[in-house]
Amino acid sequence: MTTELRKWYFCLNEKGFEQVWGQVRVAVASCLARTRLRPVCLYNGSSEAHVARLRGLGVEVVAHRSSLEPLLRRAYGSAYDTFSGHWLRIDIPALEQEDDLVLYTDVDVMFLAHPAPPRLRKPLAAAPERYRWRYPHFNSGVLLMNVPKLRALAEPFAESIARRFREPWSPPGHDQVSYNSFFRWRHARLPHGMNWKPYWGLGRDVSIVHFHGPKPENIRALVAGGGERFIPQYRNLWRLDPGAYAYYAGLFEEFEAA
Repeated sequence: MTTELRKWYFCLNEKGFEQVWGQVRVAVASCLARTRLRPVCLYNGSSEAHVARLRGLGVEVVAHRSSLEPLLRRAYGSAYDTFSGHWLRIDIPALEQEDDLVLYTDVDVMFLAHPAPPRLRKPLAAAPERYRWRYPHFNSGVLLMNVPKLRALAEPFAESIARRFREPWSPPGHDQVSYNSFFRWRHARLPHGMNWKPYWGLGRDVSIVHFHGPKPENIRALVAGGGERFIPQYRNLWRLDPGAYAYYAGLFEEFEAA
């Protein structure tokens, strides 16, 4: 298995496109400026304008609908179009035909350096959710994917997702819960610097900053004293290290202005 990391995947759906476009622009700009990764977007939608804007940034766009769409539509009902993008990543191993190792992230990330992944013998590697020392629960916003091993587990993973939909659940967290439920003891530990959250402070060897919680636009409002309109979790996370948030939000703004 090659350990060379060449592709970065992210996923978008048509309904939420405009809401996250600013984050996408910075994620892609920082990827192209700071890494050797090739950005690939799985896109669930029919907007040619969206596709053109992504390609204009230098992104390879793959039109795709989730292999679990019939199940997901029944489970989500009218909310499916809002959350459909979350589920596209489970099909990356089926779609990827060139590389054994690829990177997936959510769009609220910023690249600072080319990621140096560990040798991956397990199906995926992920970093902890909130506390750096708390394993095995992981954050699925950054996943290092062992494509052949994930491809081999596609059917049992899909079956586990279907079983979970028969239990009580609520959006939007079902996808991360499903990943943790199935891969809890099947994942390797990703270096913290490949999924670094600003509330952890200023980190060393950080290649990917993940704005997990407050996004840069929220941080600007919190700094200005307007945080009362945000959910308490955002305010609480920001208060853990306002200086680190200010630093990483400043880097975000530099990519935003470039």
